[in-house]
Amino acid sequence: MSRTVTIVGAGITSAAAAWSLARKGWRVEVYERADVVGGHVRTEWLHGIPYEPHGAHIFHTNDDEVWRIVSQAAEFVPYRHRVVIRLRGRYLSWPLQAGEFAALPDFTDVAAELARRPEVPDRTNFETYCISLLGPTLYAEAVRDYTVKQWGSDPATLDTSIAEGRVGLRRDGYSDMFRDTYQGWPRRGYTAVVESLLRSASVHLGQTVTLDDVPAITRPGDPVIVTAPLDDFCSEPGALDWRGVRLEASYHPEVVYAQPAMVVNEPAPDVAWTRTVETKWALPELSERPGTVVLREFPGARTKHYPVADAAGANRRTQEQLCRRLNEYRRNPLIPAGRLATYRYLNMDAAMRTGLEAARRVLAC
Repeated sequence: MSRTVTIVGAGITSAAAAWSLARKGWRVEVYERADVVGGHVRTEWLHGIPYEPHGAHIFHTNDDEVWRIVSQAAEFVPYRHRVVIRLRGRYLSWPLQAGEFAALPDFTDVAAELARRPEVPDRTNFETYCISLLGPTLYAEAVRDYTVKQWGSDPATLDTSIAEGRVGLRRDGYSDMFRDTYQGWPRRGYTAVVESLLRSASVHLGQTVTLDDVPAITRPGDPVIVTAPLDDFCSEPGALDWRGVRLEASYHPEVVYAQPAMVVNEPAPDVAWTRTVETKWALPELSERPGTVVLREFPGARTKHYPVADAAGANRRTQEQLCRRLNEYRRNPLIPAGRLATYRYLNMDAAMRTGLEAARRVLAC
């Protein structure tokens, strides 16, 4: 008789864990609160045009195993992600390119600020870190107000981890966002990837599972992988700070492309949204087809998209307390995995990796 593992959540992390354990002969039971699978990476379609109701998701990785798994689960097309920022009435590359500022009226002042940057970034907090990378002028124009909109917080209260790998200044002219070996976008969208990986699992939709529900859906000793936020799973709403986004989609039937790249950042404080997303850029076969979907991303929704890494570490300590509750639960092994359950700002490949590691822990139970 095969053993059973229960997985809470049906996003990309859960799908990776389910795929791995099903291949080892485990019976996999997945419980998802929503009425569809995919979680935050879910893709929707309108008149054959893809869009993402939870924001842009780009698959990029140097992890050979993760890439092999997703590319076998679904067909990926080559896609190199570009982000631009609307600044001073023009579109500039993001991350910022030093060469693009040469024509600015105050470039001499900006260049002098860049020359005074410290050799080692100041990691006191998000703001000191970004200023030490960009200088005060570029930070003020490109990052500060965007960050206030995105996080609803003073940048000086945020941890440097939010900026690392996302804020920087390039001098090499490389305009793609990422440099990873493997990059692409699934031709049928991310929902198809998740569905493929969950093919051998029993999936229960519209089912919210908390710690109190575990005895009703598992046998003693059976492992449980948790990919839901731990404050929700432990029935402690509000214990952790989260930042959510709301996306408004608009369809433009006569336009091939509505903007110069998939993502356009909007740092101006008088613009209510933080960025616009046009997922159509990911599929080259749509490059001559009229019709596109653009989403405006508004911050501050009552959803749990982004963990808030505060400079003081209060949320990290709360997360550690919630993890201890899972470790102290004796009836079943409880294993957190993924962005929400680990309270970390993970890219998709890293989220999948936590799912695969959770599966390995299950096998060791």
